[in-house]
Amino acid sequence: MEPKQQVEIQLGHMCNNRCVFCVSGQQTAEGKAGPLDVAPILHEIDKAFAAGHRKLTLLGGEPTLQPGFLDVVRRAVALGYDEIVLFTNGAKTAREGYIDEILATGGRFTWRISMQGATTAAHERTTLKEGSFGRIQRTMATLAKKGETVTVNMCVVQSNYDSVAAFPALLLPLGVKQLHLDMIRPSDAGVRTEDELRAMVPRYTDMVPALEAMIQGFPADFDVNIGNLPFCIAPQLARWIHHDGERTLTIAVDGQNKLSQPWDKYLTKRRDKMKPASCNACVFESRCSGVFEAYRHFYGTGELVPVTPEALAAIDGERRFLALHLRPFVARLGASVPALGQGYAELTAIETGDAEVTLTLSGPAVQPLRVALRHPGAGAAGFDRCSLQIVSLPDDRALALRALKALCDALAKSGLHIVHPIGDDAVSAVARSVGARLGRLRASAPFGDLAWDSVTVTDGGRRAEASFSGPAGERATVWLVEQGGRATGGYRVDSGSPTPALVEGLRAVMAALRPRAEATEPPATPSSSAS
Repeated sequence: MEPKQQVEIQLGHMCNNRCVFCVSGQQTAEGKAGPLDVAPILHEIDKAFAAGHRKLTLLGGEPTLQPGFLDVVRRAVALGYDEIVLFTNGAKTAREGYIDEILATGGRFTWRISMQGATTAAHERTTLKEGSFGRIQRTMATLAKKGETVTVNMCVVQSNYDSVAAFPALLLPLGVKQLHLDMIRPSDAGVRTEDELRAMVPRYTDMVPALEAMIQGFPADFDVNIGNLPFCIAPQLARWIHHDGERTLTIAVDGQNKLSQPWDKYLTKRRDKMKPASCNACVFESRCSGVFEAYRHFYGTGELVPVTPEALAAIDGERRFLALHLRPFVARLGASVPALGQGYAELTAIETGDAEVTLTLSGPAVQPLRVALRHPGAGAAGFDRCSLQIVSLPDDRALALRALKALCDALAKSGLHIVHPIGDDAVSAVARSVGARLGRLRASAPFGDLAWDSVTVTDGGRRAEASFSGPAGERATVWLVEQGGRATGGYRVDSGSPTPALVEGLRAVMAALRPRAEATEPPATPSSSAS
């Protein structure tokens, strides 16, 4: 499980590469970077563990160059950190014996390899170190042989972006778990002239073909992400673009080569970024931190064209960004809150993921009611664009059911079409076999032209009835009863004649109720019972 709290500690600036974008190589070349006293580092590791942090990242410079590096690792392992991330350029670890020394500490490691290009030429014109690519390859081959978890990071600059299409062929045979590309942050580059910065910062739109080719080369489930690229530059790559990350406290080396006080990594990284006012119209505005001020100085903001809801619909047919697609409907809910009644006076909506919106109803005299809108399918209720899943309910279940029905009605008025309704099963205990069949029905809805109107649960949860209506006003009820640990059931026509819509709809209902092993070609007219 991913540790919830993490801290990263920079073990000085000493480095054996001279990357064109990095302050550490520059300070090492100028003789300003040296070894750190290990005692303050151990103290910070102890403090972080005591504060509840369970994931520790050690980075540099090149952390393995510090004389006390193995002492730091041993201390972290002894304390019991769940995961220790070693951010290395793979030079010293090219010697298998040194990797063995690290593994002998007994820690659970993730190796984050700093690979500054997917080819020898790209990597070495970026690190300015001949042979550095070969050393990384030896390191990664050894780690793969030993079954270690390996991820790769690259800082995207002019000298390496055109190589990224070669990453799939390079990384997949080595079992690498993740690739993270991050746009160069000019303020992290050290003391550079404007000409040097211009030479290292690529225009974002120029990179898109190489990024597209890279993505196409990886299998769909490979964890690749592109950091700090504005979504509007390549909205077709939006699912792989990320800004910021999980909350991380960083303890870095200050100007006197001493450890700093902890600071919020991603909050700090936003300090030198900007967004033009036009970004307010973009569907990704809340997820995008914009561009660096230096980038705006070099290239302007003409590339930043807001992504409209219509453009999102065109590029995201699978609705991976379901939360963004639901925004217009959720926005209309605010006016409906007073009409919900039941003591609820406030509705808050939070996008808790790319494909999830959490809605919370609250009021001064009632316990909160919380639901999540997720992809269509099963759940407590279903709509054409999403399903409604229960997150938490007030103790008063009758109140909860009334509020849930009012909320679903409000969602329907916002423009969502109800596919399967909130019913008693959302708040009441239901016999296992009956609940399983109801879940199968909800996951299979809709059923032709039938509208699913209600679900009632009686007899202590052992009986459930689902009511349906057809386009001509015809009505039918499907019932389920648990008997001897099994659900049996059937249907009855309540009003109207058995129209084709009713016949076809009930046939689909009864087919959905049958276990898959029992499902056969349905008869010409629906059976009156199902087991």
